[in-house]
Amino acid sequence: MNMLGLRLLLAVLLVGTTLTGCSALSPFDTCEDTESPLRKLDAVEVLDLRPAEARPVDGGSRAYCTDDSGDAGLRAERLYVFHGTRDEVLEYYGRAAPAAGWRPVQDLDTGPDGRRAVFCFDADARPSVTLAFDTPESLREFYGLDPGPEAADPGSHVWFSLFAESSTDGSRLGCLD
Repeated sequence: MNMLGLRLLLAVLLVGTTLTGCSALSPFDTCEDTESPLRKLDAVEVLDLRPAEARPVDGGSRAYCTDDSGDAGLRAERLYVFHGTRDEVLEYYGRAAPAAGWRPVQDLDTGPDGRRAVFCFDADARPSVTLAFDTPESLREFYGLDPGPEAADPGSHVWFSLFAESSTDGSRLGCLD
């Protein structure tokens, strides 16, 4: 192929991929071949730490890969219901997470009751772990889960989740990534 033909071919490829919004080589990760890093993420031990009075929400322990944002990522989470207060949950994780090697980084959202509050813990060479508070309504709407019989008396219970996220190759993500 002569130089003019090569230039024409490259121009067509460049214009064609630009106009379609696609590229010949995708820079994004997919969920393909993520079983091993997903199992490793799901085994992050701090996800199973919980106050003695907290119980897992049925169906609320899961690990999965998502690629709906255009770039795939891994997530392992545990959902719990606790007979007590949000402050008691925060006090528990304020002690338990550092004892397990995670340190609080910052409060990402400390809104008043009724708003989602998120707190993050980081650890060297391990994925960060996020503590988030949920409502019975959000468990139904966003997770498709039954919050349990405690939803009949929501004033004496709190629902919370712990989750860890990583890249599809299992590399760690920090709190602010």
